[in-house]
Order: sequence, then C-alpha cells, then structure tokens
Amino acid sequence: MSKPISNKSKGKNKQKPAQDPVLLGFPDGSIDAEQDSDAYATKIGGVPNWLQSDHAPPLKFLLCGVCKRPMYLIFQGYVPLAASIYHRVIYVWACNRRLCMRKEGSFSVVRSHLVDPEYLAANRRKEEEKRKKEQQKLEQQQRAAQPFGAFQLGDLWGSGTPSFSEAATKATDTTKTNAPATASVASDDLTTSLENLTVVDTPQEQLPIVNFPGEYLWITEENLDNYDAMGIDMERYREYLDLQNSLLEATEEATGEESWSGETYEKQQLPRGVDKQFKKFAERVQLQPSQCVRYQWGGTPLLYHQLQGQQQQQLGGRCSQCGNPRIFELQLMPNILSLLPTSEYASADLPDDAKKGVNSWDIGMEFGTILVFVCGKDCHPVDIEQPCYVKEHLLVQYESD
Repeated sequence: MSKPISNKSKGKNKQKPAQDPVLLGFPDGSIDAEQDSDAYATKIGGVPNWLQSDHAPPLKFLLCGVCKRPMYLIFQGYVPLAASIYHRVIYVWACNRRLCMRKEGSFSVVRSHLVDPEYLAANRRKEEEKRKKEQQKLEQQQRAAQPFGAFQLGDLWGSGTPSFSEAATKATDTTKTNAPATASVASDDLTTSLENLTVVDTPQEQLPIVNFPGEYLWITEENLDNYDAMGIDMERYREYLDLQNSLLEATEEATGEESWSGETYEKQQLPRGVDKQFKKFAERVQLQPSQCVRYQWGGTPLLYHQLQGQQQQQLGGRCSQCGNPRIFELQLMPNILSLLPTSEYASADLPDDAKKGVNSWDIGMEFGTILVFVCGKDCHPVDIEQPCYVKEHLLVQYESD
C-alpha cells in the first residue's frame, strides 16, 4: 500500500528550499482494478478518485486541449499541508497521442480540496475563543472610555436613550451597512478564474474515463549517500548547493518575492554543445533510478535541461484565483513511462491499417520531466465546506531535438 506524501509537521509551510527534504515516490505494487477507489492513495496510473465521490471536476479538465480526447491519469497524490483544515489531492493527466505532445493543453494538473470536519471543528472553536476574547477586550475599552464608568445617566432617570456601548454598536452596524461595495473583478479576469475553478455535482460515471493500470507509490526521503560510491565529490557538490541557495536568497531580497531560479550562473558558465543541467539531472537520478515522483513543497525542481529565454521569469506564474505567486511542489520522472503501458495503449487506439510498421518509440506520450506549480497560499476560493478543483500550472520538459 502507498502512503500519502504529507508535510504535516510543526512550523510554517513557507520555508527556504534547502530546509525541506526531498521526498521520492517509488513503485510499490500494482492496484487491483476493483480496489482502485481510494482518494487518499498516492499512485501512478489507475482511475482518478475524488475526495467526494459525487463531486468531480469539469470534463474540460480531463480532455486534451489539442485533440479533445480523454486524457489518462498519470499521477494522483494525497498531499495535505501543515495546519490546513483541508484534505488535498494533486491530479496530473496527459494525452497519450504523440501528435499532441509539445503542444499546449496535452497535459493538465488540478489541485483538489475537501474540508476535514475534525480540523474544521477545531478551527471554529479556536476562532470562537478568539472572538470572545476580542469582544471582552472591546467592552473593557468602552467601559474605560465612559466618563462615569459603567454607570449611565440614563439609568438614573430611566431614560430610553441608548447607552454609550449600544450607540457605538449601532454606529458600527450602520457603518457596515452603508460601507461601499468592493470593486468588482474585471470581466476577463473573472472569466479566467471561473474557467480554472469548479464546484459541480457531476457523477463520476458520466466522465469519459480512460485509464492505465494503477501502481501504488511508497514515499521516502531522498538519499544522497550513494554519491561517494559513484566517485562524485560530495563536498564540492554541497558547495554547489550552498552557492545556489545563496543566489536564491540574494534574488529574493532584490525582488521581494520568493524564487528558486538560481540556475542563471550555471547557464552562463555552460560550454557550447554541453547541457550541464541534463548531466546534473542524470547523475542525481542515477542514484535511485526507479523514482517516479520528487516532492518538495516550495522547493527547487531538478530541471531536465536549461530553461530558455523568458521561462526563468515566467515559470509558475500567479494563481488564477487569488493572484498570489505559484510555487514548485512536485515533479514527475521519466521512469513513469517505463511502468505505464503508454505505447501499448496508443497502438491499440490506432486504426488497423496504421499499425503496420509502427515503432513503439514513436507513439504514446513522452516527457523528460513534468514540473508542477501550485498556489503558494493554497487558496480555497469557494465556501469553506464546499469541495473544489483548481487548475494549476505545469511545465513539461522534453528530450532536446
């Protein structure tokens, strides 16, 4: 059985990349199709399992943006966050047609929330206690501001004139009532937000589900001790990481925003014709080649090759719902393609006359790595007790042409 990729620990979610361990997901046995119904499982392949079975994402999230055919689930991860009241799942889908690869819309990632009743109840108790303390403090301040203390002149003559505290309360209520409404969101921004958000009652059986066989993942921290056995100078490698982190901190101080894009100096030193980043990727993966997913909330992705042009500045972008910067959360590794029967299923979908002479390497999906970026605030843009699905951002890096 798999276990969730969980970072429910003490402290804040927002940490420096070097402080969080990298968690790796490895294959842990096939999933019986009849038992593939656990929304809290972490897996590759299989059918998507919703946190609330009668609430599913819209069909467009599951259809390829290029060919409009149903996509295959390639990853589902239960990833609850520290101090959050929500159950949380990340889904990644991909089209299994080679013609759609390298085109916008052939992959999709969705973040799902469902409130945890126990966490919600505990959170509401805390909020109520906080409210009562604030109310008591306000009443004490009001009594202290009265010239005759708690004694009201109106009480002496039985006047119907409201007391100071009552008048203040009514004034506050009137102010709230007459307060101007918040400016509405621009129509184009609102349309974009609605396209990336859904809270619908679409029965799961109505969705055009296509799926590969499922495989559980087991999760453990990345082990870098094997570098010594490979003849890699670990001391120098750690110096490289320290330099990278210092550049990250300098970038954050200069821009005022968090950023992991500390690869610029490496790109500047890169000799022509040599992709130093891919060499680093291959060496890192060689330590534990069966890894299928790398997870590091707010961390640094392991790039398949150097970012080009404006990708460094635009990577991740901002949340379509709340506008906060997105952060890196996880990436899917090429070993997934050796475990899921992508070529076999793609071949089966071809017309009989097109199957002759087809090379299995030329059909089905392809990728070097898939980088997933999510809202850094993990926003829940609907009512707290409603489940929701928010479309997030991913970057697919392929083999260089």
